[in-house]
Amino acid sequence: MKQTEVLLAVDAGTSAIKAVAFDTDGTELTTATRETQTLRPAHGYVEQEMPTVWRHTAAAIRGVTEALPDGADPIGVGITGQGDGLWAVTESGDPVRNAVLWSDSRAAEILERWETDGRLAEIIERCGSAPYPGMSLPLLAWLKREEPDRFERVDTVLSCKDWLTYKLTGERSIDHSEATVPYLSKSTERYDRSVFDLVDLPAAKETLPRLSAPTEIVGRVSERAADATSLEPGLPVVSGAFDVPASAVGTGAATTGGTAVTLGTSLTQQVFVDGPQSETSGIQMSVGVDGLWTYAIGSNAGTPSLEWAADAIAGGIDIETLEELAAAAEPGSGGVMYHPYLSTSGERGPFVEPDARGQFVGLSPEHSTEQLVRAVYEGLSFAVRDCVEHLPASPAEVTLSGGGTRSELWCQLVADCLRRPVVVPAGSEHGAKGAAIFLAVALDRYPSLESAVDTVVTIDRRYEPRENLTEGYETLYETFAEISREMRPLWSARADAFEVAFTEKGE
Repeated sequence: MKQTEVLLAVDAGTSAIKAVAFDTDGTELTTATRETQTLRPAHGYVEQEMPTVWRHTAAAIRGVTEALPDGADPIGVGITGQGDGLWAVTESGDPVRNAVLWSDSRAAEILERWETDGRLAEIIERCGSAPYPGMSLPLLAWLKREEPDRFERVDTVLSCKDWLTYKLTGERSIDHSEATVPYLSKSTERYDRSVFDLVDLPAAKETLPRLSAPTEIVGRVSERAADATSLEPGLPVVSGAFDVPASAVGTGAATTGGTAVTLGTSLTQQVFVDGPQSETSGIQMSVGVDGLWTYAIGSNAGTPSLEWAADAIAGGIDIETLEELAAAAEPGSGGVMYHPYLSTSGERGPFVEPDARGQFVGLSPEHSTEQLVRAVYEGLSFAVRDCVEHLPASPAEVTLSGGGTRSELWCQLVADCLRRPVVVPAGSEHGAKGAAIFLAVALDRYPSLESAVDTVVTIDRRYEPRENLTEGYETLYETFAEISREMRPLWSARADAFEVAFTEKGE
């Protein structure tokens, strides 16, 4: 019987953990998913139970291994997952507390203080980007202030994927993409532990684990982990990059200038570059391979706008029918424009404005449901363009991934608004595929990321910008961006006025 080598990848997202088996050519063999629970114990607090995340991961791995056909055997495990947050463990390897997630805002006031006294600017100068509240350094400062007994128990600072790697192997490590902000010197791509002195946390200097490249074997499956997962003990484990750069690699954007956009609950735009850049409007991270860095801008806009439109504008229809409505309207939506800032957190990229909110501009009684719905799709596409405009590159082509790629209309509109071809790779588990690619390179199945991507990633669809529409969308985009600039003080004024007019009166 012919043996099939299996690249087993885990993608531990915020809401679900997926284990995916690929062959070495990138064909997806089987997938298992386990839903996760997010805890919100107070306003702005977002947490998960670390042992539960591991149990769900082990169960997903078992689900995949048990579904593999005879003769298909894993040759290693690659890990990716949600980035940042604080997944701290004690000397004995027990969780210090629940994990605090990337989306948590409890440390926002600490970052504001660092910005006021100049320490944030110093951090940016050292590592190349500003940390945000859901990163481990401000969360450590919060822990020291609010939970000092737990702070004293912190032995190692990990992220989600590194916690899972530790549970699989017993080894504590972190890759460059997780460590860059704010722990790596942008000039050496090694730890700069003086950042702890800068923020009055000298006792935390030794909490950083071993720094490892995403294509490095960091350990092997332990006997205990083998019992939990049904994997063979001794299998090599690679702790690849976290899910943002891993997804870009999984879509094929793994070389300098490669640009990837994720159309999901939020929009993520990133480009691979040679070394750190002078721009600071996004977050840039070392990949830890071949001198590559990834420069990413995340927007809070995304598919929730479509879900809201389907429910509130179109009377509760499904997303597929929503697209049919939008396609029935003419380009430009009869002059009505939509800004897709529905998140209660406002916007974070390419500008930061917590009070930004969604809006229609140019409404009249003549506008139809179809035109309003199309305006939502067009506004989301303008938001993608707004972020790509701030990337330090001018890509010839852009890869798209995420649930939004199921919409033919949206993919085409992104091409029209970017004035560039966009491609949608085959498959759906691009984060897991990225982890599998890192694993394949680590196991010498491919000599480089570029050669692995050339074989493993295939293109499913391609969209060319429609020349008869690009000029019109160019003009509308310029107006879209100008309105958002002019609205920023007005968004804040609206929030303040509402606070005074009603909230403070208890109405």
